[in-house]
Amino acid sequence: MQFLARWKVRWAKPRIVAISGSYGKTSTKEAIYFLLAKKFGSDVDKNWGNMNSVLGLPLAILGLRKYSFGVGLFWDIVRAKWNFLFYHLPKILVLELGIDKPGEMDQLLSVAKPDIAILTGISETHLEELKDIAGVRKEKLKIIEALSKKGAIIFNNDDKNLSGIDAPRGIKIVTFGSDGADVSYTAPKVTVSGTKFILKIGSKNQEINSKLIGVHSVNILLAAAAVASEFEIGIEEIKEGLEEIKPQNGRMNPIKMKNEIIVIDDSYNSNPTSAIEALNTIRAIEFPGRKVAILGNMNELGDYAEKGHREVGKIAGKSIDYAVFVGPNAKFMATEAEKSGLPLLQMKILKTPDEVIRIIDEIIKPGDLILIKASQNGMRFENVVKYLLDDPKIASEILVRQEKKWQNN
Repeated sequence: MQFLARWKVRWAKPRIVAISGSYGKTSTKEAIYFLLAKKFGSDVDKNWGNMNSVLGLPLAILGLRKYSFGVGLFWDIVRAKWNFLFYHLPKILVLELGIDKPGEMDQLLSVAKPDIAILTGISETHLEELKDIAGVRKEKLKIIEALSKKGAIIFNNDDKNLSGIDAPRGIKIVTFGSDGADVSYTAPKVTVSGTKFILKIGSKNQEINSKLIGVHSVNILLAAAAVASEFEIGIEEIKEGLEEIKPQNGRMNPIKMKNEIIVIDDSYNSNPTSAIEALNTIRAIEFPGRKVAILGNMNELGDYAEKGHREVGKIAGKSIDYAVFVGPNAKFMATEAEKSGLPLLQMKILKTPDEVIRIIDEIIKPGDLILIKASQNGMRFENVVKYLLDDPKIASEILVRQEKKWQNN
């Protein structure tokens, strides 16, 4: 599949925008795709869903929007081979690159070399295979080496792990982040329904009323704005597009429940950086009711697992009124939360999401604001969110991993 996708790209020569990083990749991809498709229509496509792996990416380039597990994968491969001959690639491809092992980035970049590369940030993820933050950085930065001549690297200027980035001669460097970056923001105000801020691109400013929640979500929009600028889209059009972008399912998505309860569904995945950002967002929101966090295990952290969970627990203790910690590392989060000021009477330590579902009605109160976040493997916290829905029939529309292949996995 990689071989076929590689040659498909070489023949069609689409302009490729590639997104890598430890967090925010999918939301950034979707925001970039939205802005470019709003301007250029069907000349733009993306890898749909989570088709960002060494198998998923080539299948996406060969025209598939999803693929199956097990026997169904055989027919997906047959369709991909057919598409190699008859599917017409668009002029612009927006591609998310996902890795969790050394060498996988090389495989992805051998299929699709970017003209514009975006680095959302680097944090402690997939450390079981990548070992440490230096290993993560080494793999992610390979995207710069693969850039086409006269390409551009766009990266998060606020991420300390991206400091000192260098690029080959002829490669344009564009930064995004807080005031001082090439594409920046000021005056953020976070509410339960979105984030307001001032967007700056060069000497031009626009006030943005975003539907995305949290200061960290602003960087998603800044990255998209930076890419749009590279395609010579004006700031007024960028503003219009950014204000239309909605949260992705399972990614800081606010859902109104019964009894005036609001769930911030961040159940897609988790790592220490994103969990801390989510907690800081909950802390920043002015809200009349209690703030509750249901936080599950963060996987693939290797030797960093205990420290990472303790760091999250420390922030949780300062940010919320009640906590439910779930999974093998729950005790580390709870210990640090108590040290930070959250009384033991205002937390529970549980082993599984099923335990959460059994007792959640005893925990929540009318008017609560509830953050739900965990890694996917072994946690699947979308099931907790589904339990809280007034109408479970709408789960397929607003929750992650509702496809049959996930339900049966």
